[in-house]
Amino acid sequence: MAVCILIRRLDSSCSRDRRTGMALERVDGDCSRLARPKLGLAFAARHAETLLVLLVLGVALIIGLVTAADYGLSTDEFNTDEYGPKALAWYTSAFADRSQFETVEEYLWMYGPWFQMLVAALQSLGLASPIMVRHAMTFLFGLAGLAAVVPMARLTVGYWAGLTALTLCLLTGYLYGNLFFAPIDVPFLFAMSWSTLLIVLMVRQGVPSWRLTLATGCATGLAIATRTGGVITHAYLVGGMSLCALEVLLRHGRVGCGQLRQIALHTLLAILVAWLTAIALWPWLQTGHPITQFLEAYRHFATLDTSFEFQNWGRLTFTDNVPAWYIPGQLLARLPEGFLALLLLGMAVWIGAAASWTRATLGALRRSGVVGLRPVAAELAGSRAVLVVSVAAFGPIAVLILQGSTLYDGVRHVLFVIPMLAIVAARGLTSLLPFLRRLPIVPVALGGAHTAAIVVTLVILHPLEYIAMNSLAGGVAGAYGRFDLDYWSMAAPEALRRLEDRIDAEGRFAGDPPRVLLCLAWREQLAGVMFRRNWIAETHVEEADYLIATERWPCADGTTAVLVDEVTRFGRPFAKIYANHRGLDE
Repeated sequence: MAVCILIRRLDSSCSRDRRTGMALERVDGDCSRLARPKLGLAFAARHAETLLVLLVLGVALIIGLVTAADYGLSTDEFNTDEYGPKALAWYTSAFADRSQFETVEEYLWMYGPWFQMLVAALQSLGLASPIMVRHAMTFLFGLAGLAAVVPMARLTVGYWAGLTALTLCLLTGYLYGNLFFAPIDVPFLFAMSWSTLLIVLMVRQGVPSWRLTLATGCATGLAIATRTGGVITHAYLVGGMSLCALEVLLRHGRVGCGQLRQIALHTLLAILVAWLTAIALWPWLQTGHPITQFLEAYRHFATLDTSFEFQNWGRLTFTDNVPAWYIPGQLLARLPEGFLALLLLGMAVWIGAAASWTRATLGALRRSGVVGLRPVAAELAGSRAVLVVSVAAFGPIAVLILQGSTLYDGVRHVLFVIPMLAIVAARGLTSLLPFLRRLPIVPVALGGAHTAAIVVTLVILHPLEYIAMNSLAGGVAGAYGRFDLDYWSMAAPEALRRLEDRIDAEGRFAGDPPRVLLCLAWREQLAGVMFRRNWIAETHVEEADYLIATERWPCADGTTAVLVDEVTRFGRPFAKIYANHRGLDE
């Protein structure tokens, strides 16, 4: 596995480069070279983290693939299932078929379709049901995106940080659940995670290899070709490589001009490859001047004309007027308690290191003027890998807050920052290790109990893991009605299965199938793809024999339909089944 190969290379390269983490704070760990691996207890002890990472990823992979069929289509997947084949036709028709710009939902073409085309191609092979293929592929890419945090955390924090960050991600129900059915946000998470990792590798090398430069360009281009926000990776790259240049200047002065040219060349090449990749994978950029087309898409999503009300900590909030604390507030409610505690501690550690550096800078400036800044500037340049991860964790959130973006559906639009936040949280845990080693039984017991409680909760919620809320928000029961929980209407497929069992048991509608209305705004006519019986997908309430109302779209309100069943979690209903007309018992 690529992640584990990277970890082993990190081990063997530590002796050559100790500037992996903060120059403001060193990364702990044994930096001796790897000897030829020998199986046995010694090998297991030395590679315990790598082996546990493999175990966690393997278990997650098996569980994910086995349960992928349990999830129905989310509201956005109806669109992307249509977008993928039509975007693929653009290429197979030699750019003549324009259906992706004319017959899909408006503005969908302003998202890059590479992942949707890949899914469409695999669905056409008939290996499994189209829904199963889509969810398996989305999960695989999501898990691969999470795997990138392992080497990234190892590089910027130290031993055991990668396993910690990965585990925190998988225990976050909001993130884990979305890995199956967020058709654009999960591919974006994948592209952003690997882009950030490759940028970290580039800035560590100073003057990177050509192969790494090309790989970084392709990965950042993939991010841009998924969502316009991927362009922020250029800021990570330019900022990190600028610190590489600063280090060269401080070490070699004018003698380092050759290295400076190489740094600039590699940076520009990565950016060029990124845009060539984005143009190749994103048809919208091919229909006009690529930069003009990109800016039009960027402006569209930055000022998205979508306005509706939803609950945010019990307050009615409009999507186009969310408070500045919206994203932090949502993370405060949706991240597990342990994740939050470690995140705050990790932030405190890094803020403390930054404050210490600032004091040293001011002190050097007072004592020796600009000349005295050389040591602290070198320290800043040496911390560039950690700075890249820090910016990747908090920069996108700050940008969205500052530009007043339209936001809704929890924090799915910044799903990609959660793995970065997990790395910060891993730093919080490593800061506690000297204290935890003195009395290990108590923290291990508490951590085990907390993990077990989360796992039990996720099992109960399945396949609605993404509605998980922590105790600060009152858990799922306490958050119900105070937050937008099942905004993807993922309880609807379970309601369909319940209705199937009910009708089968009654033995009715054998020769005349019922008319079923699945309440998904603007998707009712497409909902039939989730039926496992020969039912008719109805679009009008008054004509339906059965109605399945969802949390966001309670379409049975104000009708004479009779409630016959509910899909509940922790005593709260997330989908309701109503009988109407022929569905009523005679």
